[in-house]
Amino acid sequence: MRNRFERQLQKLHDDLVEMGAFIETTIDKTMSAFRTNNYEFAREVYENDDIADELEAKIERRSLRILLFQQPVARDLRIISAAFKMITDMERICDLAKNIAETVLSFEGKEFIKKPDSILQMSDKCVIMVNKAIEAFIKSDLELAKMVISMDNEVDELYWEIRRSLEQFAAETQNPSSVMQAMDFVMVSKHLERMADHGVNIAEWVVFSITGHHKDKVLL
Repeated sequence: MRNRFERQLQKLHDDLVEMGAFIETTIDKTMSAFRTNNYEFAREVYENDDIADELEAKIERRSLRILLFQQPVARDLRIISAAFKMITDMERICDLAKNIAETVLSFEGKEFIKKPDSILQMSDKCVIMVNKAIEAFIKSDLELAKMVISMDNEVDELYWEIRRSLEQFAAETQNPSSVMQAMDFVMVSKHLERMADHGVNIAEWVVFSITGHHKDKVLL
């Protein structure tokens, strides 16, 4: 009986790893599209959004079957509960990547108003956070999860710097199309900031799955 349960848990783990790998690829393609004006990558991300939904539904079904038929307790229950929460954050990361890809497609045929160096710096941090949060889950690495959580303030600070800079640029320029692109850049940076938040959420659920603590509360 326990062997069967462990096989089901392993399948759930494999499903989460598959979804994590898809997310990492999606983010890489999205930011490559933004960095290099690769509109084929942007279209691919935009058109493949339903894959994340399918993976999320598959993991939900497997988790529910384990809960209904195996009635897990202690850490096994925490792992499954964390999986339910994590896949929501994973799916939303993909939605945010799709939003960025859609914005990238709107840039096709246009020159950038300025080099988006700060946004690219921010995106590099976000990619690290999401990738490391997923790695922390795969390896059950508490310290790595805590490292991801600690990076959140860095991304928030970059977001506000970018926003202030672009708002000042929009106020000073007389070109309506430049104002629109500045607002698009603000939205890209906001999507990245939210992506980092979801990476933190994943890391916090990793901490919970290992310790039973979620932020300042003991849940299970």
